[in-house]
Parts: sequence; structure tokens; C-alpha cells
Amino acid sequence: MVIEDVFLLQYNLLKMARLLLPGLILLGCGALLLNQISTLSYQYLQLLSWLPYLLAGMSLILAVSFNQGRLFLSSINLSALFLLIQTDLQTSLNNPATFVLFSIISLWFPLQQLLIAFYPERGFSWRWAAPRTAIILSGYLLLGLLYQQGVLTSWIVDLPMGLMEQAWSDGLLSQWAMWLFLLVTAFQLVIVYFRATLADAALLTATLGIAVMLLLFHKPYISVVSSSLILMLILVTILFNSYSMAFIDELTGLPGRRALENALNSAGRHYTLAMVDVDHFKKFNDTYGHDVGDQVLRMVASQMKKAARGASVFRYGGEEFTLVFRGKSEAEAFPVAEQVREAVAGYPMHLRDKDRPTDEKQGRRQRNSGQDSDTVQVCISLGLCEKTTEHKDSQAVIKQADESLYKAKQQGRNRTVATHMEANPRPRKAASA
Repeated sequence: MVIEDVFLLQYNLLKMARLLLPGLILLGCGALLLNQISTLSYQYLQLLSWLPYLLAGMSLILAVSFNQGRLFLSSINLSALFLLIQTDLQTSLNNPATFVLFSIISLWFPLQQLLIAFYPERGFSWRWAAPRTAIILSGYLLLGLLYQQGVLTSWIVDLPMGLMEQAWSDGLLSQWAMWLFLLVTAFQLVIVYFRATLADAALLTATLGIAVMLLLFHKPYISVVSSSLILMLILVTILFNSYSMAFIDELTGLPGRRALENALNSAGRHYTLAMVDVDHFKKFNDTYGHDVGDQVLRMVASQMKKAARGASVFRYGGEEFTLVFRGKSEAEAFPVAEQVREAVAGYPMHLRDKDRPTDEKQGRRQRNSGQDSDTVQVCISLGLCEKTTEHKDSQAVIKQADESLYKAKQQGRNRTVATHMEANPRPRKAASA
């Protein structure tokens, strides 16, 4: 047992090291770039000064697009810090107001990073992100206004010694700020160890990078270089996370189950979900083979995507699909669900002949000329469920939608059954495949 625990510890530490390695390499490149920055021409330095703004904009847009809520907040935290540095911290720290501002932001940034690190990743929704963004920005905005009004100058006499004394002589971070950064880094290391996600590794690297930046704040262009590299890391992490989450199912081209879970986390409190199952799918596989089964799934996915107006379509797994109607009740979603069912049932599916040419154009001509093999009809059953206060989470909604789907199967298939609607219209009977 002890040996197994040692191996598990080694495995987790190696995994954590692999997650942190890209960020640490990037910070090392920053140190090399900082040493060479004096050799750059004025034009290149001007372009470099605008780079953090460009990277921040790209990070924020992609974080919203790819449901990366915590990386969105970290980009906000870093961008606001950089903007405040560029507007109000371009004078000597011998100025009392500048020194007070520098001391306070040295505490505010790591505190926000700590909060962001503790947030569970629930995707992105404005309901979730707006208040947290407001908290982050309000701190920087208030500090900027107090600095502009000259209020911070009088605060110099009230600063505690922990903020007045430097952690060591060659750095500008105060003792309190250094201890806070170390504490936040320690917590983030624990989080990376247990969660083992690239996003948490990026948050930790951002904390370390800003700590180094504030420590060596006297060096020219250090805020530009550090902010650019950290935002670049966040940007790459967003893209890599989106790829690794496997949003798209290869067979059908629809978003997969993990994308569904991400979407439900940010769907809010009002939505309707439909679980969809292909009727007699096992019969297709047993009669015609798995290749035909794949054809059926692709056709169903295509018809559902065309007919599901106002809904998002996902492949749940196997022959099951899911529809998510954001902001809609069962009564509003039911007609669309019926349109989806009718679109699939009304599609004459031509089975590919074994001797059909592999070339798509020749195969299309053969199908249009009537030389293709049998035509079969495919039907689906749907179970609808609206999220209400009785549901603890999205899994409870899925479970109840599954129960309605089971009722649709019991009632003869090729129909839609809604959980909370008193009467469900009975569809016209379609020929079974």
C-alpha cells in the first residue's frame, strides 16, 4: 500500500511538472527578452507596448467563445493591472502616492488570483462572470481614482511597516506582498496537484510572473514583457483546452457530451432539455452492419441540426442525442421537438451499396439515378424536461428527460413526450424500419 502511494505521488508530481513546464519556459524566455530589450529600435518598442492590449482582447474574446470562465477573469485581472501601471505607475516610487499605489496593487492582484483559483470551472455565463468581473475592476478603478485625486499621498504615513519594508534589498516587493504571493502560490500548487488542469497551471504561472514583475519593477519595459508573455500563455491555454475537451464528435460533426456538460453549466436556471434516441437502432446494426448504423447516426444528426431552430444539438453517446432549448419552456420547445422528429421520420434514407464508388461525386450521381440500394425510414423518440426548482442540477434534468424518453418508447416510439405537459399530442403512426 505504501509503495502504491509513493508511485501515485510520483505520478501526480510528474503530471504537475508537465503542466507547469510550458509556463516556466515562457517566463525564462521573458528573462532573456528583457536582457535584450535595450537593443530594440524605438519603433519596435512602440509596437511592443501595444502587444498586451491586443493579447488581452484576444484572450477575453476566446475565453467567452470557448466557455473558459476562470481564464476570462484572470485576463481581466491582468489587463486591469497592466492598464493601471501604464496610466499611473510611470513615475518614481519615491513619490508617496505612487509608492502607496504600488504597495496596494501588490496585494490586490494576488488576492484576486487566489479567488479565481478557488472557483470551480463552470464554463462562462454573464450571470456568473459579471459580478466577479465587477469586483476585480472596482478595486483597480477605485485605486486609480484615489491616485488621480491625490488622496493616496496622505496614506503614506498610515502604511504598516510590513508594506514599507522591502522583502530584500534588490527587489521592490514589500514583506507583506512577498508573503502573500508565496501563500497564494502554495495554495495554487495544491490546486494544480489535485485538479491537474492546464488552466490551473496557467493561473499559477500568471501569479509567479506578476510577482517577478513587481519584484523587478525598476527594469525598463518589464510590465510590457511580463504581461504579454502571461497573456500569451492564457491565450494558448484557452485554445488548447478547447481542443482537448473534444467538443466535436467526429462521426456526426455535432458537439459531444463534454460540450453538453459545459453548455448546461452556463445555461442558467431556465431551459428545456430533450433526450433523443434512435428507434430500433440495434436492428439497423444487426441487419445491415455497423457501417449502416454510422450512416443512420450521421443522417439523424444532419436532420436534427437543420430542424432544431432555436436549440443546440449534441451527441450524448451511442444512438442518443440531446437538444438544449435555452430560455424556453416545455410548451415552447415541444413544437420544435416535433419538427425535429418529423424531419427525421420524413427523410427517405438511401442505404449505400457495398459496390458504391468511394468518390463522393460519383456516389451522388449513382444515388440520384436510382441505382443505390434499399431505402429505409428512420424514426426517433424524444423526452422533454424543463428545468424547475425541483431539479438539483443538470443531471437531474437529464434523468427526468430520460424517463420521459422511456415513456415515449413504451407508447409506441416515434413520438415526443414532455414531462410537465398534461397532454402530449399523438403523432401519426410511421412505418417502422
